Amino acid sequence: MVRNVVSGAGEFFTLCADTVRASFRRPVQVTEFGAQCLAIIRVSLLPTVMMAIPFTVLVVFTLNSLLGEIGARDLSGAGAGFGAITQIGPLVTVLVVAGTGATAIAADLGSRTIREEIDAMDVLGIDPINRLVVPRVWASTLVAFLLNGGACAIGI
Repeated sequence: MVRNVVSGAGEFFTLCADTVRASFRRPVQVTEFGAQCLAIIRVSLLPTVMMAIPFTVLVVFTLNSLLGEIGARDLSGAGAGFGAITQIGPLVTVLVVAGTGATAIAADLGSRTIREEIDAMDVLGIDPINRLVVPRVWASTLVAFLLNGGACAIGI
């Protein structure tokens, strides 16, 4: 039991290290990167908007009641902006990109594994990490950054 957990954690860190190494190797998969950006945006944009609005209302309401209790109600606008940028945007973005984007990526890579496409890539001499994993990691990073800005703008 413990051996399986440690082995799984070791494989994860090995994959992370291989991904970082492969990020700086050629060829760069620009087409795959663009396709993954569009796919992640397609599954993440609407949930981000739909989550940012109630989170903003919740944080602003809580902040305004707290500021009213201590007699600093005139700071509510600045506090709402600060809360949107530091709390709402990153939280909503992480939840949505990890929830929808990562699920879509895992499903795609899992189906490729079942159909033995990844093994075929190994046989053909194509590095699956450079071809499949690196573009998805960079696309997730870029889309999360852009969605964070969108969630902050919605919050403000």
